[in-house]
Amino acid sequence: MKEVSVEKKKVSLFSLDLMTAFGGVLLAILLGLLPYPNTFWYKSAMLIYGLGSLVYIAYAFLREKILGNIGTGVLLLGLVLNLAGMIRRGIESYQMGIFHPPWSNLFEALTFWSFIAGSVYLIVERKYGFKVIGAFVLPLIFLTSAYAIFKASHEIQPLMPALRSYWLYIHVITAFTGYAGFTVAFGGAVAYLIKDYFKGKRFAENYLPSKELLDEITYKSIAIVFPVWTASIILGAAWANEAWGGYWSWDPKEVWSLIVWLFFGAYLHARQLMGWKGRRVAWMVVAGFITVLICFFAINLYFPGLHSYATE
Repeated sequence: MKEVSVEKKKVSLFSLDLMTAFGGVLLAILLGLLPYPNTFWYKSAMLIYGLGSLVYIAYAFLREKILGNIGTGVLLLGLVLNLAGMIRRGIESYQMGIFHPPWSNLFEALTFWSFIAGSVYLIVERKYGFKVIGAFVLPLIFLTSAYAIFKASHEIQPLMPALRSYWLYIHVITAFTGYAGFTVAFGGAVAYLIKDYFKGKRFAENYLPSKELLDEITYKSIAIVFPVWTASIILGAAWANEAWGGYWSWDPKEVWSLIVWLFFGAYLHARQLMGWKGRRVAWMVVAGFITVLICFFAINLYFPGLHSYATE
């Protein structure tokens, strides 16, 4: 009877999650239909992400259950507002006669990254029940959104010919799902290293999950999105062949996407086949995330190539 009740509880929680997700999407659609510019919703989302960061950090120190629940709710609101901005931007591009999905330039890509990373984090939080990792992940999401708001151009521009393809939908979604998973894994790795460095101290023992759990969250975040990142590279090669007549051109973006793949592939190899765990693989994830940042920011901004459309 106990097993049956647990199963029923899991089913009811899953149904509640689906209803919450559906309600959030519906609310985002309704907000996106309102006559406010897309930047209004994006800026609102950025502010909410900032508030969520503060709440999660407060929860990490105070461990008050209500703060954790508020943090989850604030993040969910930020995702709704972010999605509303994406929907509104799509509507505005359609009204301008140049419709395209809202992830084609630097501003759109960064705000899309924030949305996907927040969504992936919520799934991880829901699965493991530990909200303290939000104190490491939410600030990254806030900074990404803030960089988009304050540094990138908000202008909606026509797509360059190479981007006018159905590949824009599937390749970019897989790529940013990979970015998001690596972001969550980075948060888990940083939490692990802090726990390890301050072992025996009250902060580490009372306010952070066990090192085993942090290691598992980091590993599973990468293990789940690594095949998605692999698919992104394959899809990108197919798109390149269709657009530019070749599957691989050693464009800086292609090269660094491969480096990211090799780095996290090495992590999975070390973790699974060589039995590495703990501090050294956590540092591998931190170093791997640096390659992710180089792949997205440094390559897009400072190394012109076939992907230079994402520089503004």
